[in-house]
Amino acid sequence: MAECVERGAPSWKEEDRLDVLRSFGILDTDPEPAFDEIVQIAAQICNVPIAAVSFVDEHRQWFKAVLGYGAREIQLDLSICVHALSGGDVLVIPDTTADPRSANNPLVTGPPGLRFYAGALLATEDGVPLGTLCVLDVTPRPQGISQAQADALQALAQAVMRQLELKQVNLALAHSQRRLRDTADAMPQMIWAADPDDSNSYYNQRWYEFTGLPKSLADRDQWHDVVHPEDRDRVLSKWRRCLMLGTDYEAEYRLRHRTGDYRWILGRACPIRNDEGIIVRWVGTYTDIDEAKKTEVALAESEERYRALVEASTAMVWRAAPDGSILHGWGWENFCGQSSEDYRGSGWLNAIHPEDRTRTIQTWSELRADKRAGTIEYRVRQRDGSYRWAHARAVPLLADDGSIREWVGTITDIHERKQAEEDLWRTANHDALTGLPNRVLFQLRLDQALQAAKQNDGRVSLLLIDLDDFKDVNDSLGHDAGDALLIETASRLAGLIRDGDTVARFGGDEFAVLLVNPPKPGYAMGLAEIMTKRLRQPFAYDGRLLVSRASIGVASFPEHDRQPTELMKDADIALYRAKAEGRNRVMVYSPAMKALAEKRLTLGRDMREAISRDQIIPVYQPKVCLSTGQIIGLEALARWRQTEGDLLTPSVFGAAFDDPEIATAMGKRLIGKVASDLRRWLDGGLSPGRVAVNLASAEFSEPAMADEILRILNLVKVPLTHFEIEVTESVLLDGRSGAVAAALMKFREQGVQIALDDFGTGYASLTHLKQFPVDHIKIDRSFISNLEQDAGDEAIVAAVIGLGRNLGIQVTAEGVETSGQEQRLRELGCHNAQGYFFAKPMLASSVPAFLAAWPHVTS
Repeated sequence: MAECVERGAPSWKEEDRLDVLRSFGILDTDPEPAFDEIVQIAAQICNVPIAAVSFVDEHRQWFKAVLGYGAREIQLDLSICVHALSGGDVLVIPDTTADPRSANNPLVTGPPGLRFYAGALLATEDGVPLGTLCVLDVTPRPQGISQAQADALQALAQAVMRQLELKQVNLALAHSQRRLRDTADAMPQMIWAADPDDSNSYYNQRWYEFTGLPKSLADRDQWHDVVHPEDRDRVLSKWRRCLMLGTDYEAEYRLRHRTGDYRWILGRACPIRNDEGIIVRWVGTYTDIDEAKKTEVALAESEERYRALVEASTAMVWRAAPDGSILHGWGWENFCGQSSEDYRGSGWLNAIHPEDRTRTIQTWSELRADKRAGTIEYRVRQRDGSYRWAHARAVPLLADDGSIREWVGTITDIHERKQAEEDLWRTANHDALTGLPNRVLFQLRLDQALQAAKQNDGRVSLLLIDLDDFKDVNDSLGHDAGDALLIETASRLAGLIRDGDTVARFGGDEFAVLLVNPPKPGYAMGLAEIMTKRLRQPFAYDGRLLVSRASIGVASFPEHDRQPTELMKDADIALYRAKAEGRNRVMVYSPAMKALAEKRLTLGRDMREAISRDQIIPVYQPKVCLSTGQIIGLEALARWRQTEGDLLTPSVFGAAFDDPEIATAMGKRLIGKVASDLRRWLDGGLSPGRVAVNLASAEFSEPAMADEILRILNLVKVPLTHFEIEVTESVLLDGRSGAVAAALMKFREQGVQIALDDFGTGYASLTHLKQFPVDHIKIDRSFISNLEQDAGDEAIVAAVIGLGRNLGIQVTAEGVETSGQEQRLRELGCHNAQGYFFAKPMLASSVPAFLAAWPHVTS
């Protein structure tokens, strides 16, 4: 009877045992004949009905092969084999009911009623147990098994392990082959293998993707068929020679791609030899080098073109050593006349313009230090001693270690381009008419001057200049005369400034002067006064003498603002003040002026709001015929009605009329209201005569102004013979004389009369009375107020009345406040008068009662 040899404590850990078991990959695999046969032999040898090859993991006993038992696995707590793992080589239990390890096992106490067990250990060579080859019976065997049977079980157990180890080797081999194939298929190269007789036995997936050939042809020499016909003989001859000699193979040729095109490849192969040196295999690769080949061809063609281009180019091409020393230059002698020998090394610097040489050397040194490409522009001396602009480009060629191997570059003649750039710069930064700097260049110099002054505690003064009479000259004598005046002004201003100062023309009749570090306090003011005197001096043009006056605004740093934009605003505010004070004068900026300017802005905002709220209304003052005492018409005067009911006169808001937008909007509102009032009076049976409305100069900037006013009048069905337009002399002189004349003529043609308001206060000449369609002259109140005391005023008034009488133009005196003034005007033959003597301006609602109460004849 064979006995079980007990072992000591196991030398393995359970987790290590389980790892070894899993490494064989045997668990849960399908039945295999080899294992089934071993189980049958074991059952026959031991004459038992049940036998199994089983393996034990952490949860169960699993049967790879089993005879006489229906299950493929049992729970671990039902396993008898588990005791064999820590026992001897063969565990024998003659009677399972008598052994405490199995007596209470359900498979013993219940079906199938196992009563005998013998199991040979399945263990690795280093003794790690994996399972058992076991035999079982349903009847006890007190004598166990014989020694021969035990030896046979152990031999069969070793056969199981050999089978298991073979399976593991085959599995590893399969995995290795799969990895090798997968690696080969993943490689960008085409890989192949061939037997010693040149019969190909393997191509990787990349081969089939490239050629498009079917895998069914893998057993023949596919590659012969896809080699380009022009390359085939050469390639095969070389391959056969390598086969015969057993040497490595390498060749470049074209293979047919799956698209039908041929692509260049690099084919390589080497022999694999056994220990005896006999070739047992050829392996090789095909690498797609088509792009590289095309690049190589393109590079060769490019080099050929480059050589031809260098020879034909007007640009000079050069090479230099890493330290910048010129090695060779092609075309330099043709470019500037310096010989190639003189050019080499640093000799080329001798031909560089002295003003450019230091900058060129510095830039060239920086490029070498930074190892970067760059460009330099400089002037090169020519054979005749003149200089021409050149554009040099340098590019470093780097070695593998990052050091500069050499420099290459070109030099191009850019003289014409530089001249064009200079001309373009001058055009962009200078006034075309006068040649002076324009606003752009002036602003740049102002910025630079202020920045330098802030850094060096310097001073800067700014003068803004407007010609007071330019529009008169331009309108009366034409644009040629205006241009001559501007050119003369520019010349006179430029002749009064120091070197380093700037005179600029901003456009129109606007000039500016920049004084950098004036030599003494008050210098700017003194120079401005000199400029006004110099500009007043007449100059001859086309057989006549032209005289011009100027208004000048002055602002300085650091007394005033510190920023260029703000300093310009200060000077502009001062210029505005000079014009408001009567022109032909110099004003220095003060904070009070800024307050007035801000007040104008506030007024503009308030007036826009007043217009939107319909707070601008007309009041009416009658005009009386001095010979009959009859009311011949009314003048509509604008008033600003406050929330509390007060009416403000234009003395408060008249400055807002300088804004075309405000003047146009206010004019439309006012005319609409006047038209409605006039229509209502006429419908009530009243005869107010002609109602006059004053149009501001800014309103004539709107091209369709006359059409819009006529549309409003026609919309409310006002007879145009009841309407009159008043304009001041300044409107006739405003530079829009053509537009003004056209608008006034359109009014006249529709029956609207034209009145010239405030006559005698402006600069209108008598020719304007013939140039414009004037029906009515209104003498300004300034001549009427002292009519009885001032003989001069009386003479002027008498002259205007006589002028009107001779030209057939009605004359109305404004501002009549006393009976003496009224009496004297009647004696002088004045046609009409208006003023407080007759009536103060009144609301539209008061006009009907006033007209009804007015006597038809003076007393």
